[in-house]
Amino acid sequence: MNRWTVLGIAWLALLLSFVDRLTWSSVASSVVATASLPLAALGSFASAFFAGYVISNLVGGIVVDRLGARIGLATALLALGLFTFLFSFITNVPGGIALQALMGLAAGADYAAAIKLVAVWFPPKQRARAIGLLMTSLPLALIVASSGIPIVLPHVGWPVIYRCLGAATILFGLAILPLLQDAPIAAAVRRVSPSEILAVLREPELARLAFVGFSASWGTWGFAFWATALMSKGGGLTPVQAGLATSLFALAAIVAKPMIGAISDRMGGRRKAPILAVLMVYTIGLLLFGQLHGALQFQAAALVLGFFGFSAFPLLSTLVAEVGGNQAAGTATGTTNAVQQMAGVVVPLAIGVVFARTGSFGSAFLVMAAGPAIALVVMGLFCRDSEYAK
Repeated sequence: MNRWTVLGIAWLALLLSFVDRLTWSSVASSVVATASLPLAALGSFASAFFAGYVISNLVGGIVVDRLGARIGLATALLALGLFTFLFSFITNVPGGIALQALMGLAAGADYAAAIKLVAVWFPPKQRARAIGLLMTSLPLALIVASSGIPIVLPHVGWPVIYRCLGAATILFGLAILPLLQDAPIAAAVRRVSPSEILAVLREPELARLAFVGFSASWGTWGFAFWATALMSKGGGLTPVQAGLATSLFALAAIVAKPMIGAISDRMGGRRKAPILAVLMVYTIGLLLFGQLHGALQFQAAALVLGFFGFSAFPLLSTLVAEVGGNQAAGTATGTTNAVQQMAGVVVPLAIGVVFARTGSFGSAFLVMAAGPAIALVVMGLFCRDSEYAK
């Protein structure tokens, strides 16, 4: 087995996992209508998934380091596939909430396992590019869920979609068990002891990088969640025009993530300087975005913002894995990702409150820009470059 095959397996695993979790946003209205569920279920199901997901990130990485990335990834996919399949049979809100929470609990280990596999299989000078390629699965899953699922939905119905996704995830989880290896050499990655895991969790640099990831995610998820509505309500765009701008924002990430990783690798494995550069550009871009007018300006700016808004994350993920080292990369990734994902809960509420009270388009983007601005300061003053690579 070669490293590119491992990367392909990890990429497909994350693609399937993220399509499973993002499908709800595309089928929710159909589920509410056909299953006679109350409208409030739309939000409660998503919250239930996220609650399970954050919890599983905290422990999923530890499980990956104790059992190995192969077992961790396969187990996560098998459990996620089972609960995705069962979700197609829900008939009431409590059952739906329970299954979404179980899907979240199952999904948390896959990201840590995928990052650990790439960190182990790729040498430091190729690692950031490989993780950038791995992370293109996330925006592509968003495109599949938001564009592909609605096309299929009227023809087969939402239960069939969930059953097909669940079955595909289970089959892929079973397939990778005999195919995947934890490392190029069987003995290269040993099982990590509890004391080593505790040492990683006490690492101050990990806490600083987790905070940088949270602050950077504040700006990225703030745009993803609110940009369409803000451009429609405050910028005068039609929903179609605003939706195109947001889609361009996500599409840019597919190019941005591997490109920024390749740039970092060509710089000799330096991560800090490129992270600082993209955070600075993204902060300025968000502030300027709040002053634009007209559909063409918004769409062109969103494409540029998408490149810089997503570029920091492959490098941050690489740094986090290098802090943990080959042995405890899963623990480091899982714990920091749990902190980072909390931005997705807080920032929509913060922007919503500011926009509701001020009615100011520019103020909403000022709040959005505060996250990457803080990340820029913390990264610049308190975080070290990739001295951990091994």
